Amino acid sequence: MKYSQLVIYYFSGTGNARNAAIWITKVAKEKGLQTQVINIDRFNIVDVPELTEKTLIGFCSPTHGFNLPPIVLKFISKFPKVKNVDAFILNTRGGLKLHKFFLPGLSGVAQLLPALILWLKGFRVVGMQPLDLPSNWLLLHPGLKEKIINSIYERCKVIVYSFAT
Repeated sequence: MKYSQLVIYYFSGTGNARNAAIWITKVAKEKGLQTQVINIDRFNIVDVPELTEKTLIGFCSPTHGFNLPPIVLKFISKFPKVKNVDAFILNTRGGLKLHKFFLPGLSGVAQLLPALILWLKGFRVVGMQPLDLPSNWLLLHPGLKEKIINSIYERCKVIVYSFAT
């Protein structure tokens, strides 16, 4: 087994990034990994567990203004330099559904800056996954119906489980 430990740091306003982190953790636990899911919404210091080649670090965050939120970028920039530690980035973005078609959200270059920061700190970025969970841009579209939200969530669970395996 390549990894023995998974640590996911997440920031979430609507709960979408938190849910994605939990879904990934479920897959990791099924594979026998030790897991930690850590909310960074009130961090003062970056508390990092012992990092080895068998540790996978994940960052799950919403997209704000076509980038990750400033708190997430600040958190990642405070991470210590490492060698041979793998990391992944998952950003949620506002997806919609029109009849049978799932429409992607917009994330611009949201993953590129954090990937660059992680690379400069010595991480190997082994995965970057955008995830189109329900949009909350209510100024641009009417609120989504529960049936639509559920179908978007079920589709995203499949995507996350595939990404996590």
